[in-house]
Amino acid sequence: MSTASARPKGRPARFPDRRHDVLRVAARVFSREGFRQATLADIAQALDMTRPALYYYAESKDELLSQCGLISSELLETALAAAQSEPTGLAQLRRWFVSYAEIVCDDFGRCFVLTDRSEMAPAEGKRNQQRQLHLGHAAAAMVRQGIADGTVRACDPVMASRALYAIFNGMARWYREPHRQTPAELANDFLEIVFQGLQSPG
Repeated sequence: MSTASARPKGRPARFPDRRHDVLRVAARVFSREGFRQATLADIAQALDMTRPALYYYAESKDELLSQCGLISSELLETALAAAQSEPTGLAQLRRWFVSYAEIVCDDFGRCFVLTDRSEMAPAEGKRNQQRQLHLGHAAAAMVRQGIADGTVRACDPVMASRALYAIFNGMARWYREPHRQTPAELANDFLEIVFQGLQSPG
């Protein structure tokens, strides 16, 4: 079995196991407590390690958040590239938002969505904003592709993108395991409502 296939899902190759585990817990604490309220002591306690030991991985909360951002960005970009390989705009949207739901319901994606940019260091806040704009533009491009290929009705692609992200970013706030449905199952249900609409054809 190759290293890539043996690596657990959601773990980019360039992050060693222990560092990845530390960052996952940091992302979880930031999402739960809020970045401003969370402390390095909270993260160290959650990891059952001393605060000095945590400095081996990062010297500050800002550095931990930046590293969490790199992981979430890599996960999102990999999923986005896979979605963009689909043949129609509608298929791209479905694949992308199912993957997006899975990512934002996990620790790194949840941290990406829930951390307020106003609490970040300026450089990281700017990177976060650029990532969100990039994802928004990508979804709008999928809508445009769908309009062009006939799988999506004529609409404002930017408004459609914003509406979809409003639905799926909300999952980061309320979805917790155990849940009777997986994030992917919920995503497909939400997408059916969006794609089919609520109004009865009769």
